[in-house]
Amino acid sequence: MTSALSTEDIPSARFGLGEQLAWLRRKREDGGVHVDASGAHHVFAHADVERVTKDPATFSSNPARVLPEGVPNLTEGMMLVADPPQHGKLRRLAAQAFTPRKMRDLGPRVTEIAVGLLDRAPEGGFDAVEHFTVELPATMIAELFGIPAADAGAFRSLVEQIMAIEPPDLTDEAAVRAAADNALGGPFLELMGYLLQLCARRRAEPGPGLISDLVRARLDGEQLADPEVASLAVQILQAGHLTTAAVLGHALVLLAEHPEAQAALRADRALIPGAVEEVLRCRPPSTRLQRYTTVDTEVAGHAIPAGAVVVPWMLSANHDDAVFADPGVFDIRRSPNRHLTFGHGIHFCLGAMLARVELTGALNALFDHLPMWTVDGVVEYQESHLLFGPKRVPLVVSTTPTDRRDLP
Repeated sequence: MTSALSTEDIPSARFGLGEQLAWLRRKREDGGVHVDASGAHHVFAHADVERVTKDPATFSSNPARVLPEGVPNLTEGMMLVADPPQHGKLRRLAAQAFTPRKMRDLGPRVTEIAVGLLDRAPEGGFDAVEHFTVELPATMIAELFGIPAADAGAFRSLVEQIMAIEPPDLTDEAAVRAAADNALGGPFLELMGYLLQLCARRRAEPGPGLISDLVRARLDGEQLADPEVASLAVQILQAGHLTTAAVLGHALVLLAEHPEAQAALRADRALIPGAVEEVLRCRPPSTRLQRYTTVDTEVAGHAIPAGAVVVPWMLSANHDDAVFADPGVFDIRRSPNRHLTFGHGIHFCLGAMLARVELTGALNALFDHLPMWTVDGVVEYQESHLLFGPKRVPLVVSTTPTDRRDLP
């Protein structure tokens, strides 16, 4: 079954989270694929989202397939949008810095940073986004890259600006050209320039960090050129910085809304990994992705032509009651938990283990250093094509560790 979507009706942060989830439920119940005014094909069911995200031969990640002729492809060479075989080369290089052992070894440093942030936070209550959820992954990713401490603030600001950029309607040639011109003269170019300088510095004077590792890495006897290293670094930044901050913000909100879960995790830390997966299911840091068909195909019996935009909704797939019992319930003991937050197939998130290490370390530090917390008022969410997360989380912290008014 196919129905038309009004672009104005597609939910975003302005709708409120409850309204978004209700809209997505209605679309799943309507079945099939829904086409918006720009011609993009929206996919909502878990099985269909999974199929689209694991079949790069049919559903490419490369937007060059739908760009107007003559418009520069700013994502050229980027692993996040590359198709095989180029993707495999870049992925193998990046994976050298994200081995399970290296990620696990970061656990103590995550705890150290988290404790320091909490020690500096105002007593009694504070905006967790300002004082904790953004600072923790930002510090970790800067250290992972070997970014000098003096550059960390400007570095983070550029990443945030890039993540906030909204993509143009790909059917509007003028809008696409304007967006390309703005990007070439904006924060993306500035960040690339900084990273290219850092690559040159690390070739001359190797040091700790991912940049130094990548400029020395070899694959099939070849080294990456500095522009390739810088491009790869930008993608890892986008995947490992604000997305983790968004999920950590979601975790704080969900545990404030469910004090019984917060109490259970304080009492039994072995439940934390399962709770992290449930946060990822309930509140993915990206609500939806974009793919581009390489051939004529179909999804759920709906014909999709080659060169079309396909929008798989992760937030919808993660709440599909065909896969998850009581999907609206936050269940820290949910098992199995087949959420699609980290993607599927060759584009499965490279930083997934780093995110899990950071989230686990952050929650342990919070439980060790803060009494029970609640949230003061309604949480507002920010949403771009790349990011969905709370923009302010006003935590109210119990005055003493023995204050347990919210416990069942």
